This record gives sequence, structure tokens and C-alpha cells, in this order.
Amino acid sequence: MPEDESYVCKGCDMRFPVLCGIPDFRLSSDRYLTIAEERAKATRLHVYAQTHSFAETVAEYYRITDDVPPPMATRFADYVLAGEARGRSMLDSFPPADGNRPAVLDVGCGAGGVVVAAARAGQSVSGIDIALRWLVIAQKHLSEEGLSAELVCADIANPPLPDAAFERIVAADLFEHLPDTGAGARAISSLLAPGGCLHVTGANRFTLAPYPPAGLWGVGFLPAAIRRRYVVWRRGLDTLRFQNMQSPAGLGRALTKAGFECTRIAPMTVSVDRVRASEGAKRIALTLYRLLCSNALTRKALLHIGPVFEITARRTPGMPSSKRT
Repeated sequence: MPEDESYVCKGCDMRFPVLCGIPDFRLSSDRYLTIAEERAKATRLHVYAQTHSFAETVAEYYRITDDVPPPMATRFADYVLAGEARGRSMLDSFPPADGNRPAVLDVGCGAGGVVVAAARAGQSVSGIDIALRWLVIAQKHLSEEGLSAELVCADIANPPLPDAAFERIVAADLFEHLPDTGAGARAISSLLAPGGCLHVTGANRFTLAPYPPAGLWGVGFLPAAIRRRYVVWRRGLDTLRFQNMQSPAGLGRALTKAGFECTRIAPMTVSVDRVRASEGAKRIALTLYRLLCSNALTRKALLHIGPVFEITARRTPGMPSSKRT
């Protein structure tokens, strides 16, 4: 429960602070920064966001982030700013609600694209991320749009959330950042109500296009040591050093082992709105991608060699909740 801007665990008396208006329940940070470094960066962004826009805050994040080369920073910033459009598409993948407002959780919510889309649609939504710095940006995104949602800083392997609390969970671009795919899948399963739906997206390590998190061709086919040298040569540092690269088939198997029934594995859906919001060569590429996805044969090929994929799954009613590890 909250106590003087912190939460205290009744079981162990451990105190968890509320920082930048966001409760921080982490036992450890992500692999890029220590908790102290990460909190300092989040605080810096929080102060900046008070007098700047969401887009300016995203730009500031990449300006003060040394391990993202400038060309990639521009591309990543554009991706972040288009997050709400992608979020609407992901929410549309779920079956229609039966009159109630199903509770939605965005795991690894980042800058809050899905959270903002759900809040704008009047849905009850929460976002969880291990990076407080990104939650500060999500908070700014919500505030700028006049929306509100619950944001929690925590590791998905140890979420401070009740079991079976959500009817719908989104995990967009999450699993490539988790050190243990199976543990993450089991933790998500424990949070999903029986019969609830999960929507996952990810970058395909076996794509024949440039691998999205690196913008480089063929990195998913290389042994780790060779990949590291190649990425350092091209980018100046190993931007994939903490990537747990995924494939549609591999992630599908991990979800099945965690107690999910995968109902759909396909190339990632690109909405008409997202195409209309893009410009120039990107708009042409997205239009072509949608055209290829409309044909059964090319859609099947894109699943295996395209850059991004999505999986829709459900937790079978009556199946016991998977244990978190």
C-alpha cells in the first residue's frame, strides 16, 4: 500500500518508491543501465517533459542515449511516434467485447502506443515496463492527449499484479528483450484470465529484409560471435548485445509450452490508417506489404521471411495458471 510516496510490501517490509508519479517495483533494472542510472535518466526526462511535447521528449530521449547511432535514432523515433496507430490495430485483433469493458494490460508498454489507443477507446488499461525512462515518456503521451491509465515499473518476470486479472494482454516487441522467453511467457499466462486473449508482435530473426532492431541484413542467420563483429563494424557498437532474437515458430512453441493455444500466427497487420499516416518511400513500402499480405501464398511466405510477425493466442478455460519464475 502507498506510504509517503512509496509502497511497502506487507510480507517482507521492502519499500518501493514512487518516482515521477510512477510506482517502481523493480528488484533489478534492464540490462542497459543500473537502477541508479536509469532513475536518473528517467528523472531528467520527466523534468524535460514538463515544458516540452511528447514528440520533443522522444527526440530528447534519443539525444541523450549514446548507444543508438543517429540514423537509427531517427528511425526509432518515427516508430515510437506511430505507436498509437499500431496500438489500434493490435486492439482490433481481439474479439469484440460482450458488453463489458475487458481489462487490458500492455506488457513492455514502452512509450504507451497501445495504452493511449486503449484509453482513447474508453477501455480499462494498464501498462507495465521494466524501463522507468520509457514509462515517463508514456506518461507524457497520456497527459498530452488528456487521457489516464495505470503505469507500473516492474520486471514482467516478477509483476506486482494479481493473477488472472486481465482479459486481454498485448506484448508488442517484447520477447526479443527478455533474457528468458519461457519465463516471460509463463508470467504473462499467470496474469491472463482463463479464456483471455494475448496478442504478440515481434521482429523475425530469419527475415530476408533488414532485421528491424538493427536495420541490417542477415544478422539473424549469423553465429553470435560473427554477428557481434558485423554489427560493431556497421554500427560502431553491438546494438544487438542484449537481443533474444525470435522467430514465429520458436515463439509459438514457447507460448504453447506456457499454456497458450496459438490461434493465429501471421505477418504483422498494417492498417490503412498507418499507411495513410506515412509518407514517401515508407508509404509505398507499406502499401506493397499490405498487397502481399492480401494473397494467401505471399502471406505465407512473408510469415517466414518478412521482418515482423504477430501471434494471437488464448489461455484455455480451465487450465491452471502457469507458475511465475
